Formats: sequence, C-alpha cells, structure tokens
Amino acid sequence: MTKIMLNISIAVGLAVALCATPHAQAAKAAKKPAGGSHSMTGCLQKGTEANTYTLTNAEGNGPKTAEIVSTAKGVDLSAHVGHKVTITGTTVTPKAAAKAEGVKGKAEKKEEAGEHHMRVTAVTMVAATCS
Repeated sequence: MTKIMLNISIAVGLAVALCATPHAQAAKAAKKPAGGSHSMTGCLQKGTEANTYTLTNAEGNGPKTAEIVSTAKGVDLSAHVGHKVTITGTTVTPKAAAKAEGVKGKAEKKEEAGEHHMRVTAVTMVAATCS
C-alpha cells in the first residue's frame, strides 16, 4: 500500500512539474520588453564617415540625436540630408552598433554606449529645411 501511494505521489508531482514549466516560460516571455519600432522627427545630417547619417534636434522627450546604423532595403536617406524628416525604425544596442561600425577600442565602445542608435525602416520628409 505504501509503495502504491509513493508511486501515485511521484506521478502527481511529475504531472504538476510538467504543467508548470510551460506556464513559467510563458510568464517570462510576457515580462520581456518588446523591441518595437518607434519614430523620431528631426534634422537629417550626413555622418562623420561615408554613408552614415545622424538625426539631430529630435523633437519630444526622448534622445535629441540618433546615429543611424543601418537602413532597410529601399530606404534612401541621401535624398533627405538637410531636411526635417521623421524616421521610423528600431533601437540598436550599443554592442550591435559598435560591431556594425567596426569599433574595437574600449574608449570608442564606451562612447557608443552613451548614444542612441537606430536601424531605419522608413523615412518621411516633413520639411525641405531644418529650420
């Protein structure tokens, strides 16, 4: 009789553990922040290196500048340099931005950590000038 009760207890314990595991994983996934897209409006400027761009004087409460690390296929920023634009895209981590830009030194990596980086998926011209 003790052996039967022990086997039932083990079976119930395994069943509970198996049912709880997917629920715990779903709860963790729900708490994870989404890397959704966002938009920023400001002045599009040429970057310091070839084929790089920066959004400056950004409106709103967020970062005032954004370094554009990459663009989606079909997005041409070169036609909008000097224009007030709205860019839409996703935030790029400082580590990914440093890798994309070929940054290797510690000082440069630290500098990247203090900047806002984006991968742009869309651009809309707001005005032909930044003023």
